[in-house]
Amino acid sequence: MEETEETFSLDALAAKAEAGDVEAQYELGWRHALGMEVELDDDVAVEWLQQAAAAGHMLAQNNLGARHFSGDGVEQDLLQAYRFFFQAANQGDRKAGKNLDAVARQISDVDLAALRTEMGAPD
Repeated sequence: MEETEETFSLDALAAKAEAGDVEAQYELGWRHALGMEVELDDDVAVEWLQQAAAAGHMLAQNNLGARHFSGDGVEQDLLQAYRFFFQAANQGDRKAGKNLDAVARQISDVDLAALRTEMGAPD
């Protein structure tokens, strides 16, 4: 398929995202997160990234994990960061695996054990 300007237009991307295209949802979220061709908007970025992550998009999951870990655009939540990193790491994202280890070191043993049980992770 030949790529056209329309393929990369923001309107076309938004239409694809609205129609449920997971890659378009991630791309639109990423663009809003960085202010690429759109106004930087963390709320819109997080909305699109959450939709992509819920559909299993590995990079969206890692990105949301990082946001929850640092509190960038969302309230800091180490438990939620762990969940997102775990999902991405289980799909083979090595960076998410390293991030998972980093966040695990900052969670209490009790909370970590509960999270691992919740996520079906080995001890």
